[in-house]
Amino acid sequence: MPVDDLPLPPEFEAVTAWAGTGRVVRATELDVATWRLPEPQRAALVSCGVPLINDLVTAVSIHAAPTMYRLANSDDLDWVYGAAPGTGEVQAWSSDGRTRFVNSTIVHWLCSLHMVGSSLSSSPVIGRWDEDEQAEQEALAELADLLERVRALDPPAFGDGDHATHFWPAVLDRWLY
Repeated sequence: MPVDDLPLPPEFEAVTAWAGTGRVVRATELDVATWRLPEPQRAALVSCGVPLINDLVTAVSIHAAPTMYRLANSDDLDWVYGAAPGTGEVQAWSSDGRTRFVNSTIVHWLCSLHMVGSSLSSSPVIGRWDEDEQAEQEALAELADLLERVRALDPPAFGDGDHATHFWPAVLDRWLY
């Protein structure tokens, strides 16, 4: 993906505003200095950081692994998030060997995490979706809108909407359940 096509990563302060103090982990320049990635992707991990999001990103672990650059994991979902050398394409690997495409680049992933995390933390209905049918319908509508915003940011992240191969449709379509 050409550098000119990358969105701007969110500012650290904007992510911290919804994630909370101490819940955004930034890489050091030394952590990513030798990673074979375009500079804007390495720089985004240093300047923006990776937010912890309940049930989605439970720990940040930025280091090189044999076949990927490990970024974070979700113990709740049994996923490890990693970026492919060269492109920075983010995928999620499960312990049973399944992989799902997450985002086209690390920058797209950080933008998606910011969009999803800020929306979930500010939603007046997602936290109370099971109170009644109206709350559930409103929460489902918010999640559908959120998925469309992820799709507009990074169309490959939505793909054909297949839950088996694409992370965001699987996670957001099933967030409440």
